[in-house]
Amino acid sequence: MASPTYNEESLKIYNELHSIAATLEGSTVFHFAGIGVDVEGKDGIGGLIEEWVGIWALQQGFNIKKATASQAFPDYFVGDNDALLEIKAFDYNASANFDIANFESYCSSLAHSPSRLNSDYLIFGYEIKGHKISIKDIWLKKIWEITCPSERWPLKTQTKRNVIYNIRPAAWYSTRSTYKTFNDPDAFVNALYETQEMYTGRSDRPLYLTNTGS
Repeated sequence: MASPTYNEESLKIYNELHSIAATLEGSTVFHFAGIGVDVEGKDGIGGLIEEWVGIWALQQGFNIKKATASQAFPDYFVGDNDALLEIKAFDYNASANFDIANFESYCSSLAHSPSRLNSDYLIFGYEIKGHKISIKDIWLKKIWEITCPSERWPLKTQTKRNVIYNIRPAAWYSTRSTYKTFNDPDAFVNALYETQEMYTGRSDRPLYLTNTGS
């Protein structure tokens, strides 16, 4: 299995963050109309971390740009070649349950923009005690390193009432996980479009994604 090649700027950001991970702590406080409220819930933490990363990275002199649309892919462009960087976060004391991407949208967009497969994912495992938040671990991954099969589909997804909504992550950080992550991009792409074909009876996979290389 070949080692993934991360974007140089993504790797620099990750290395700097990882080196100071033990100092990454703070609090979540909502100020409105002169009143400050200590926020103890987990809703919205991922979005706050995403926004913080961009501000912090700019202050540190990294080459990073926010995507124009707040909900658009990717979260950031990095480096001189505008490589794709996504920010994800999850409760370190629970399983990773964030949405990697909308399933059908990803199938379609990858078919038209195969470069999306090379996106970097900067992932934060956080811990909340009261309104205090701290970062327990940080990872830099490719999508095939954080996805896996499931009992029902070749690719693990969020499925409700037989409807697939989102691509969901594997427990890549655990040695006890039943389903292991994919070994290379080809395995992920195969699982993605095999799942789409099983689910819809069709596949958006173009010929140029027949062999992506590892």
